[in-house]
Order: sequence, then C-alpha cells, then structure tokens
Amino acid sequence: MSSLNVLYCCDDNYAPYANVSIYSLLKNNKNFDIVNIYVILDNVSENNKLMMMKQIELYQANFIPIDAEEIVKEIVELGLPRYRNSYATYFRLFLEHIIDSKVEKLLYLDCDTIVCGSLLSIMESDMGEFCMYVVQESLADRYKDIIGMSYDEPYFNAGVLLINLKNWWKYDCKTKIIQHIKKAGNKYCCHDQDLLNIVLKDYVCFISPRYNLQPIHRLLNARDYKTIYNIKSYYSEKEIEFARSNPVILHTYRFLGEFPWHKNSRHPDTGIFDDYLKESTQSNYIKKRQQVGIMIKVEKILYLLLPRKWFFKLFKMVHEWSFRRQSQLIAKEMGKDH
Repeated sequence: MSSLNVLYCCDDNYAPYANVSIYSLLKNNKNFDIVNIYVILDNVSENNKLMMMKQIELYQANFIPIDAEEIVKEIVELGLPRYRNSYATYFRLFLEHIIDSKVEKLLYLDCDTIVCGSLLSIMESDMGEFCMYVVQESLADRYKDIIGMSYDEPYFNAGVLLINLKNWWKYDCKTKIIQHIKKAGNKYCCHDQDLLNIVLKDYVCFISPRYNLQPIHRLLNARDYKTIYNIKSYYSEKEIEFARSNPVILHTYRFLGEFPWHKNSRHPDTGIFDDYLKESTQSNYIKKRQQVGIMIKVEKILYLLLPRKWFFKLFKMVHEWSFRRQSQLIAKEMGKDH
C-alpha cells in the first residue's frame, strides 16, 4: 500500500496558510492509499484546529495533531537558545515525539507551500544512504561564505525536506545538530536552514527544483537567472526550465516583503494561492495589507519602473548586503554575551 506522511509546524498566525497548503496537497495526491498529516501546533486556536481537521477529513486522510509543549520542555532542558524569541525553529528535529516508528519517509513542508502535482514518484524512490532529499536555495550565492561554507558547495532551502527516517536515526542527525547549536549559538541569519546545511551537508541528495520551486524562478527565465546569479554548482538551464514548466511544489516565500496571502500582493504565486484558498475550508479568509518599511516600498517602486533584469541585478546586491549586515549584527550581539 502506498502511504504519504507529511509534517507541518505552525502557530496560530500561520495555521490558515498551512491549511491551504494541506488542501493543495490532498487535492493533487488522491492516488495514495494512506495519507497522514502530522501538524505540530504551537498555541493554535480551537477554531483553526477545527478548520484543519475538517479539511483533512474531507479527503479521508488522517489528522495527527502534536502539541508543541512537550517538545518545548525538552528544548529547554537541553539548554538550546531561543531564536527570534521562539523555539519553533527546532520543532522538526524532535521527530521521536511525532512520528510512528514504522514510518520510513517523512515529507516536511513549510506553511508557505503549494503542492500542485503528484508526490507518488518521489515518495516511492530509493533514498539509499541519504538522510534527506533537498532542493538548492535560489538566492544563496555569496551568502555561503558568510556562514563558513565554500562558494562551490551547494546550499539547500529547508522549506521542503524529504526525510529518510531510518537513516535519520542511524546517523543520529538530531544529536549532531544539537551539539553544533550548543557550540555555535545564534550566529546564523537563517538559523535552522544554516544549521541543516552545515551539519548535514554530507547526508543529503539534491533533487530537481520542481519539488521546491522558489519565487525567482517564477519571475525569471533560466537564462536570465543564470546570467544574474551565476551560482556555481547550481542547476542547469534545462533543469530550471523543466521545473518552471512542471512544478510539483511551489515555495511561496516572501517577495517584495509580502506573501501571496497579503492584500494586493505582487507575489508571483498570488493567483494560484488564491485559487486554492477559495476552494479550501479557509475560503472566508480576509486578506490584510502587509505593513512594510521604507526599503521595501522603494523596492516595490523599482520593481514597477525598471526592466526585470535590471531590477534583479539590484535586488541581488541589496539581498547580499542585507545578509552581511545581519551577520555583522549577530556577531556583535554574540560578542556582548561572551
């Protein structure tokens, strides 16, 4: 029998968006015999839990809610530092609190994803000795040297992870990550993503970007993207164009300071997000305008005025500067603590 086991983590703010993602997954994956949706709930309201449960039960899938409280207790006992005043970034590391020991593969999805194709082939693939299947981050480029990675090393986006649980336990991945956290503290800009890249880089296999298609690939064709970013060891133009034409998972992370669920958003995935939103149990959701700072307002104006290639050349420069500045600030704060 074919089975699909999926994990989400959300607080009350992100629960509606997780539910839209869940709906898209269920709608496009009716060919599995068993579907289990695990959701780590961090202070999620009863109403949002009910909306999620109704959504999942409509497709005769199994809703497995996990209260974050027990996980938080263990995190505190381990003495792990908070990140942005929250422990949520660590939740997906504590799989023993979540997943039945008989489960072989677990697909972790961020709340800001839309599943627009079948997952059957990837779920039935042989992962060999790898712990995770991952997709490269499209905006990493020079960021890698900030966190101590080689410019030639591929860096993955942690919003979509197919985890081989047998190997996760075998190679004791959780312990490796926790040991590194205790040693390094909060020195990374993209905390959990950076940690996974640094600690588990020898345990991952990079797969097609169609399984985590990021906003920039919805906005730039492969040739323009390669010209502007020129990331070493990245996907070929052919691989990028195939993913653009045949996406399985869209990762709708922030663009121009907004997500697709914001009112009047210019996010490239707004249209497809709205289609799934209207069909889901979140159909009564009222979009709100996102409040943004002066830099994002300037970015929006430039996006409207400049030719797209010019805009992204400038966007790349600002993006790299922003990460370097964040890294310097973090280093400064860590220096105060020691």
